[in-house]
Amino acid sequence: MSAPDAAIFCISQQHLSASREASISASVRQACTLPCFVVRLEGTGQTLQNALDACLVAGHARVLVQPIGLPFSQSLAAWLPGVLAHWKQSSGARMDLLLGSETIAEGLVGALATQAVANVSDATPIDAQKPSLGKRGWDAPPPFRHHLLVCTGPRCHYRGAPDLKLALNEALVAEGVKDACLMATTGCLYPCNKGPMVALYPRGEWYRLEDDVAVKRFVRTVIRDGKQAPDLLIHRLETFNEDHHTGENN
Repeated sequence: MSAPDAAIFCISQQHLSASREASISASVRQACTLPCFVVRLEGTGQTLQNALDACLVAGHARVLVQPIGLPFSQSLAAWLPGVLAHWKQSSGARMDLLLGSETIAEGLVGALATQAVANVSDATPIDAQKPSLGKRGWDAPPPFRHHLLVCTGPRCHYRGAPDLKLALNEALVAEGVKDACLMATTGCLYPCNKGPMVALYPRGEWYRLEDDVAVKRFVRTVIRDGKQAPDLLIHRLETFNEDHHTGENN
């Protein structure tokens, strides 16, 4: 098998600061002898689709897609082959794609354990630390009328979710309703095939927001004006009255 001429490293880590993500990406690029991209499958940053498109534009003929995780999610490992095949078919690319084994990191876990024990002199004693289970002021949520849950799971991430939170924030500010909203990013919310999406509570409505036009209309129509955008709505929470519950329990 001929060697690849580029690589895409797919990191799976839900909670990662921007500085740590940048540091990891820099380390991977420095170590890789090929032109490469580093994609975090959750949260923010470049999407896998973006990286594949960039490889195509750059004229790469054979690209290795390598999952990285300690361990890498089995669910994501099962999802990646189909996603790569879908991209290749939809893009019409003649570029060869190779999917690396997600098990390559298993040997690193033992090495990390060995290194941790060897470097015990660098460990931080806890005796001097002040006991705490959280930051001050985290006893209650801030005032809000709308709770926006933005899915940044891997499948929504592939469909453009990294840009969704930023676009929502800008639209909320533009419409003067940001202070009425509490926005949080989440892992997978379902339904993955309808992403990128946001769940709105307490209304119990889930919306697909695939571009800036949809985001702005959602904020203006749904958040500011309190109406619905039926063409963007993908799910609405069913509500049951007390009589219905009573009937089910009898």
